[in-house]
Amino acid sequence: MRFRFYAALWTAKLVYRVMRLFGKTGSYLPGRIALRLCPDYLRLVRRAEHIVCVTGTDGKTTTTNMTADLLEKCGYGPVVTNRTGANTEPGVATAMTASVTWRNRSRAKSVVLEVDEHYVPIVCPKIRADYLLVTALLRDSVQRNAHPEYVFNKINRTHQPDMQMILNADEMRSAALLPQNKRIYFGVGPLPGDTRTPENIINDYPLCPVCEHRLTYEYVHYAHIGKVRCPACGFQNPKADILVTAADRETMTMQVSIAGQEYTLPLINDALFNIYNEAAIIALLTAMGTSPALLRDTLGQIAPPETRLAYLQAGGVSIVRMLAKSNNSLPISLLFDHVRKAPGRKLVILAVDDATEYGSSERIGWIYDADHEFLNSDSIPQIAVTGRRCHDHIVRLLLAGVPRERLACYTDELEAAGALPLTDIDTIFLLQDLTSYELALQVEKVLMKRLEEPSL
Repeated sequence: MRFRFYAALWTAKLVYRVMRLFGKTGSYLPGRIALRLCPDYLRLVRRAEHIVCVTGTDGKTTTTNMTADLLEKCGYGPVVTNRTGANTEPGVATAMTASVTWRNRSRAKSVVLEVDEHYVPIVCPKIRADYLLVTALLRDSVQRNAHPEYVFNKINRTHQPDMQMILNADEMRSAALLPQNKRIYFGVGPLPGDTRTPENIINDYPLCPVCEHRLTYEYVHYAHIGKVRCPACGFQNPKADILVTAADRETMTMQVSIAGQEYTLPLINDALFNIYNEAAIIALLTAMGTSPALLRDTLGQIAPPETRLAYLQAGGVSIVRMLAKSNNSLPISLLFDHVRKAPGRKLVILAVDDATEYGSSERIGWIYDADHEFLNSDSIPQIAVTGRRCHDHIVRLLLAGVPRERLACYTDELEAAGALPLTDIDTIFLLQDLTSYELALQVEKVLMKRLEEPSL
C-alpha cells in the first residue's frame, strides 16, 4: 500500500506540473490518476492542521474562495484550495496532492475544499474534515438534483462524528443536517424589503417538516429562507449564533451579533446571497477561534471571485457582471430580485443560454419557474436577451407582463453589445452563465469601449 500511495502521489504531482507547463489548470486529471493508482489515496494523504469543506446547492465556489482568502489573512496559512471549483473526488484529490510535499509532508496549515453535494459522504470521512460549511439547500437543476430533499438525504448519510457543522439557521432543511454533530448556526435578521409570505414561484417547503401543517413566517428573505414557525406543533428555525442584524449599503458595513455581542464589520457585497455567504464565513472563523477584532480588520480585504462578480465603471455608467446559472430557477431569481432593488435606471443583458457547445438540457421548464416578474420594473427600461434560447426568455418575459417595447432579442451576444442603446442608464447588469464567462468578458469589453467613446 505504501508503494502504491507514493507512486500515485509522485505521478499526480508530475502530471500536474506538465499540465501547468502547457497552460492547463490541471484540476481533475492528476487526482483522477492518483485515485486510479491508489483507491485509498485520500485516506493516506497527510492532512493539514485545519480541513474545511464547503457544500450546498449554491454559493459554494464564492464561499470557498473567500474563506481561503480570509484564512490566509487571519494567520491560518499557507492555505490550499480547489479555487476553480473542481469539486468531485478527483478534484479534491488534486487539491490534497498540492497540500503535501513529494514526501507526503504537509505544506499547508489549512485546506479549504469546495465539495459537490453528492460527494460529501464520500470525501469528508476520507480526508477527516474538521468543518463542513453548508450554504443552503435550494431547488437545483433537474438533471442534477431537482428537489432539495434529495440533496439533504445524500449529505445526511455522511459519517464523520468529529466534524463540526456550519449551518444556515434560516434555511430550515439544511439546518437539520447530521443532528449528532456539533454545530454553529448563522443567519440574517429582518431587512428592508422582506415579506411575510414567499414571493418566489418556487417554494419547496410550504409545510412543516415535522407535522406537515402549513408554515407561517415572521419574515421571508426569499423562497423558504427566513424566520419560520409552525402554528400547530411549534417547529421553528434554530437560533443563529452568528446573526447579521443590519446591513448598510451606503457605508458598506453590517451589524453582526456574535455570542450576544454586537459588532460592526465590513460588508463585502450588498447582494443578499453574498451577505449570507459572508455570515457563513464569519461563523466558520468564529468556530475556529478567530476574534471579532481580527475579522473586522480583514473582512474588507477579500472579495467574491471575478468569475462570479465584477464591477466596472466607464463613461459614468457602472457595469455589473454576475454569474447566473441556467437550468436553475432560484439562483437566477435572486439575481433578478437584486437587480430590481438596485438604485437608478438599469439595462439588463441576459447571457444565460444553456444551449452551448457543451450541450443543452433541452428542458426549458426552469425558465418558467424563474421569477422573470421581478424584471417588470419601470427602473429597467430595457432587457436584452441573447443566445439561442433568447426567444424562450422573451416569451417568459412577456408572460411576466414586461412591455414588448422594453425587450430586445439577439442570438449573437456581441451583436447585442454593439447595438444596444447605452443612454439614460446608470447601470448595466450583465448576467452570464457558467459556460459563457469568456464570452461575457468580450461583451464587457465592447460595452466598455462604447461607453468610453460615445461616438462608436
